[in-house]
Amino acid sequence: MRSKEAGFTLVELTVTVVVGSIIALSTFMLLTALVNSTLIAKKKAVAVTLATNQMEYLKSLPYENLAVQGGSIYATTLLPATDTKTINGVTYTISTSINYVDDSYDSCFNYSNTAQKLLLCRGSTVSTPTTDTNPEDYKIAHVVVTGSDGLQLATVDTQIAGSVAETSQTNGALFVYVIDQSGAPLGGATVHVSNTTITPVASLSDTTDTNGIAVFYGLPPDNGADYIIDASKSGYSSLSTIGVSGSLQPTYPNQKILTQQSSFTTLVLKQQGPNSLVIETTDTAGSPIAGVKVYVKGGYKKYTDSSDTKYYYDNISSSDSRPTTDAGGLTSLSSLVPGDYIFCGDTGVSSCTNGGVTYYLAAAVPYGGTNPLNPITVPTYDASNPPSTTFSYSGNNFLQKVRLLLTTNANFPRVFTLSPGDVSLATTDLSNFTFTVGGQNLDCSSTASSCATTVRFTQSSNTYTASCTGSAAGLQLSCTVDITGISTGTANLVVSNGGGTLTLPVSPLGGLSIGS
Repeated sequence: MRSKEAGFTLVELTVTVVVGSIIALSTFMLLTALVNSTLIAKKKAVAVTLATNQMEYLKSLPYENLAVQGGSIYATTLLPATDTKTINGVTYTISTSINYVDDSYDSCFNYSNTAQKLLLCRGSTVSTPTTDTNPEDYKIAHVVVTGSDGLQLATVDTQIAGSVAETSQTNGALFVYVIDQSGAPLGGATVHVSNTTITPVASLSDTTDTNGIAVFYGLPPDNGADYIIDASKSGYSSLSTIGVSGSLQPTYPNQKILTQQSSFTTLVLKQQGPNSLVIETTDTAGSPIAGVKVYVKGGYKKYTDSSDTKYYYDNISSSDSRPTTDAGGLTSLSSLVPGDYIFCGDTGVSSCTNGGVTYYLAAAVPYGGTNPLNPITVPTYDASNPPSTTFSYSGNNFLQKVRLLLTTNANFPRVFTLSPGDVSLATTDLSNFTFTVGGQNLDCSSTASSCATTVRFTQSSNTYTASCTGSAAGLQLSCTVDITGISTGTANLVVSNGGGTLTLPVSPLGGLSIGS
């Protein structure tokens, strides 16, 4: 009788439970998805209503009031760019942007080139006339509603024209073109335009499009070039325009706005890393010097005059922010704009100090790059393609490192340039190699035999003494040397005068590089 009893085995029971669980879970997930879809649909319905209401509100306003805070249109009354509404426990964010449009139906504004006309004048062709003095043909309002989770739920756009949009107007426009160091357009850069000399003050912001352009319309005229432009983007340097200084013209000048005209300006932002430069201070024998406050300037040049050496970065110009070297003679600088940097002043005699002691720069020798002496170049930094060579300091990797050879002797020879810094055994006339040395305390005369400064190259046990001419000013030597028999590698540059002897180290990069 027992052998005929019916029932489930453990395996059958386990399979039944698993299959039932899968069915139950699938049903639950389906119900959850349906509920979520219903909730999202309800949220979207509310969002569309909010967006439509906002757009109807905008249409009800005077045309001149259609400008938002932080936008690119100047107006005496500004609307909030964002607003929030809480409905049925859900918070909705309503974002509004308003911009002018230049339309080709009445011809285009007179842009600086055809490419800009095709880009900024809607519907234009190469042959479209450029006779429209007012590019503010109408406005486009764009409303976006997002939920508390950041999900975009509704978008509404409309074109709004003023009844007198095409009458003569006294305002102007500003076109800002942002590019990177290679000249390519830089999209997504934040551009801010300000002017505190007009009432109300101007404070407008926009983001460059994929062509690197941000446009600001309706700006009140200002012949004083008081419109200041700031541009920035994460991972890049930031840049601000400046005003004229006497006869000096800025590299990136503030802008004028003239009646029914536009101003065009281009700003260059460079890719930069957070850790820029390690500074090493030593005496002329190579021993570290601690406690030195180092004066550095460079990066963006302020003015176009080649003889003027004012830079945007100057760590003593407005306030003393000089870094101080540690016990090993090391310190660092971060977030420097890629470019050339100068140490201890233009002639190496100012503002590198230790207490009351003034240090003179005998030479600045880089660890990286190709230039053996000044200026020291901080390279650009691409996070997607980081450099293969970096310089470690305090647990971080830096893009460049420089050794500053310092002396307290005011009469010590100082070398800032060696040109050329390299030779080729195959192409150079080794018996008559000519070069120049620039610096300070390089006293000489027009006759080589009476030159007070001696210049030579040394390589292993070989010494090659040059014949040089110069002047009593001691700023530059013109030299000729026979380096026949020199080998590939590097040769030390040795400069001597009555104040001492400076030997440039071949490591890091000082001296003369000899190639095959």
